[in-house]
Amino acid sequence: MNKLILGISVMLMGQLTYAQNEDDALRYSQTFFGGTARSTGMAGAMTAFGGDFSVATQNPAGLARIRKSNFSTTLNIENVMSGTEFYGQTTNDQGTAGNLSNISYVKAYELDPKKHSNWYSVQLGMGMTRIKSFQQRIDYKGTVDSSILHSFINEANGIPDSTLYDYLPFSSWLAYWTYGIDPIEGTNNYQTEFNSGQSIHERSITRRGGMSEYSFTLSGNYANKLYLGGAFNMTRVKYEETYAHKESFTNEDLWLHNINYTGSLDVEGWGYNMRLGAIFLPVDWVSVGLSAQMPTVYNLSDSWTNNMTTNTNDGVYEIDPADVPSGAYDYRVTTPFKSNLSLGIVLEKFGSIGMEVEYVDYSSATLKSRRYSNAPYDFISENFQIENIYKSAFNYKIGAEARINSQTYLRGGFAFYDSPYESGKGNEQYPTLFYTGGVGYNWGKVYLDASCVLMQSKMDYYAYDPTINGSKSSIDQTNLNFKLSLGLRID
Repeated sequence: MNKLILGISVMLMGQLTYAQNEDDALRYSQTFFGGTARSTGMAGAMTAFGGDFSVATQNPAGLARIRKSNFSTTLNIENVMSGTEFYGQTTNDQGTAGNLSNISYVKAYELDPKKHSNWYSVQLGMGMTRIKSFQQRIDYKGTVDSSILHSFINEANGIPDSTLYDYLPFSSWLAYWTYGIDPIEGTNNYQTEFNSGQSIHERSITRRGGMSEYSFTLSGNYANKLYLGGAFNMTRVKYEETYAHKESFTNEDLWLHNINYTGSLDVEGWGYNMRLGAIFLPVDWVSVGLSAQMPTVYNLSDSWTNNMTTNTNDGVYEIDPADVPSGAYDYRVTTPFKSNLSLGIVLEKFGSIGMEVEYVDYSSATLKSRRYSNAPYDFISENFQIENIYKSAFNYKIGAEARINSQTYLRGGFAFYDSPYESGKGNEQYPTLFYTGGVGYNWGKVYLDASCVLMQSKMDYYAYDPTINGSKSSIDQTNLNFKLSLGLRID
């Protein structure tokens, strides 16, 4: 299989129509570390140490190392930057957003080990951790010798114009109704007037939202050697995307001057999973953790719409507002099983080093219709696509915390999230890299932490059929997050 498969998927079911496809499965399967400034300052690699609610998203056994009841909250400022290269021209964009990265409370109960079979404590916790941001702004502009209209023609060929709305209401029908493409007399094929000169493409994409995990945890400390924990998690999904694709033509003799194709997508829903973990201390200065996360089942609702206008010698052609197509569908996404192995080493009074590796098989994600759906669909081709273009991946994190004095700590870390795509397939997404740093100050009952997280990713983006020259752009994405956490230890 090659990129033609991707082209069919993107063209028929992705950017043009917003129907559910493999992109949805990956969007909710690939999550990153998040939470408090202490945890993110170490690139999330503090799971084996525990003592921070953020570890509940990896190994809830880490909460068993909390000895006093604890409250924490974290504010996050996110600066989103992108540079998009499109046929020799690079366009930069940026934006800023704020959100709540964490809020949590853990109640710790001390036990008498003599009366409770060597159990030293039990903890009950609840809280929210933001595990993924969808914030993104992309703009590009450039001149090529093809048009998105050629993609619409490839879609529409073989379909009578009288039934075009039934099959392709969100793409080719819009171009047909606004005279961007025209039927060839005596056939069921189509053509466009733009066959000479060049087309100036301008495309803008704005994405918003994120995924926030709400966890209810139970953990326990056995003999100060073995820590066990479990969490029931509910993940809130909110995703919004809007785009505008504009083209104008350099040949001034054309009757067709320019086109403007727009779309929007809104996704909302909840997912549910369980996570179990254990941490063992073979010696006092070494801790080893292992955890497993059951597949998350998301019940999601999509709503989307597309529109198009054209400017011609005869004026502007547009869709009557009553005829603008819109769609909605309820469905389920089941994400892959995940496992996490963590190691923590305490360097006496100097600080600590944490390391983690996470395993996830993205090809095992699946799409399904919602139970008792009024419009059931089997998603056979979409699930085949998931199996074909995605692969299993190992994600790595390493972080360190240096003890400056009894109250002050410096932190730093690095995380590597491998590409979910098989080589030569899909969007050619490169690994996602995180560089982190932070500082913390501990007054005993009150503590304050700050961190900075730089995320870098790169991927190829196809606006339409990738077999057509002019559809591809390359995106360098950089997110810079500043987090500030306030915590209280309660006797």
